[in-house]
Amino acid sequence: MFEDQISCADLILLTKPDLAGAEGIAKAKAVIAAEAPRSLPVIEVADGHIDPRVVLGLEAAAEDDLHARPSHHDGVPEHDHEDFDSVVIGLDELESPESLIKRIEILAERQNILRVKGYAAVKGKPMRLLVQAVGARVRAQYDRPWAPDEMRMGRVVVIAEHDHIDRNAIESTLKG
Repeated sequence: MFEDQISCADLILLTKPDLAGAEGIAKAKAVIAAEAPRSLPVIEVADGHIDPRVVLGLEAAAEDDLHARPSHHDGVPEHDHEDFDSVVIGLDELESPESLIKRIEILAERQNILRVKGYAAVKGKPMRLLVQAVGARVRAQYDRPWAPDEMRMGRVVVIAEHDHIDRNAIESTLKG
């Protein structure tokens, strides 16, 4: 999948550079350069902040040179994007952020979860807890105050490979 994405890319957004450090960024750029079929711009993006004009204003016309963007899936009749599935889980107010983080880590380990993203309410906190996870790597931060008319209830989207999604097990783990 990585090779396919690199071969089709016009731009690489290197996220979470603050967590990678200078050495990690250099290694990531080296891997990208070694894999890319042509020189690609690599832009570091911290906290998801990027001017949309950078991404949307490329006018790359990628569809004009598809022959230069080979894929491992070319000529594979059975390939589709239904290999992944997701479930949305509602969460009651939490006692602490750590409890949810630990549950997501357990979920990733036991259920082969690929991605979790959403928000939660934490008792005694006036802001929403934003949660993002890739595998067992979980990041949580307060993102904004709850609106006066909002219900203090969380929701997370959990993504896994199609054959690995078990809603009951996911819900049971997340709700403790």
